[in-house]
Amino acid sequence: MSANSTLQNLEALAKTACERDDTSLLEQAFSHCSDPPDLIRYSRRLAIQNNAEKVLKYLIEKQGLHVQHLPPTVVSGAGRSTAILELLLAHGWDINWRHVSESGPDAEPFMWHIVGDGDVVAWCLEHGATLFPIRQERLHPNALTQSQLSCSQVLECAAARGSVATFELLRSKGAPLGWRPLHLAVRAAGLALDRAAEVDERMAMVRHLIDVVGVEVNALDHPVGKRKADRQGTPIVYVAELNGLKNLRELTWLLLDRGADPAPGLEEARGTEHVAFVGNVDAWKAQHPNAGKSWLNTAKAKIFGQ
Repeated sequence: MSANSTLQNLEALAKTACERDDTSLLEQAFSHCSDPPDLIRYSRRLAIQNNAEKVLKYLIEKQGLHVQHLPPTVVSGAGRSTAILELLLAHGWDINWRHVSESGPDAEPFMWHIVGDGDVVAWCLEHGATLFPIRQERLHPNALTQSQLSCSQVLECAAARGSVATFELLRSKGAPLGWRPLHLAVRAAGLALDRAAEVDERMAMVRHLIDVVGVEVNALDHPVGKRKADRQGTPIVYVAELNGLKNLRELTWLLLDRGADPAPGLEEARGTEHVAFVGNVDAWKAQHPNAGKSWLNTAKAKIFGQ
């Protein structure tokens, strides 16, 4: 291989090195590389993705890879071994670091990304993971900051992607609920209805939040009178906005059975012509002819403090 080898060829060699956890192949790639920083960035992600401990250690110790502020999306991923995480910690990785100035996925810390893996969540808590995003204001009932919009609370993420056990582990450690754990759990349940392997867990989360945690079924996802562009209102609106999905009756009825006010959802559904949602609400009303305004007034009193 000549010194003029293309970056593409070197990246292919680095890819093989990471897949095999073979430092000799990576050394060969770097010996012909005229721009090591690019190859280091390329190789670090692959080494972590492939749980290639030897290659990652080589990058850190021989190529000067700095790991303190690795983007969370570089470290997270399905099947991430705790051995890789421990190697990173041993070399200065900040498990709580996030891009505080961004609004993309890297604005959320590492643990936020792996809430679907209860074992890794437990490992994180044992190794210094915080429940509160760095440089983020604490929650306040009358304010919703840009930082909070960019980075959800960890329980909101767990409500959408984690198990009930993981949710309760985080809650037991003092994690705050945030503005919309039920909203995001409802959305995730609606999206999972076409995936049989997930729907039971997601529906269990919705029931758990309402029946055990006591989240108000008509809770707003923003401060009263301060609606944000990407905040829809109450949890049932999150069902209504899933236009195109037809198997939402069980989820819709669950919310209605627990006292959800259908009016905001119907307004959303009629605006997007989500006729299936309207039909589900009408069918529920037909079976509950005595469901009047008393439960609705009670729900509103809980939300607005009346």
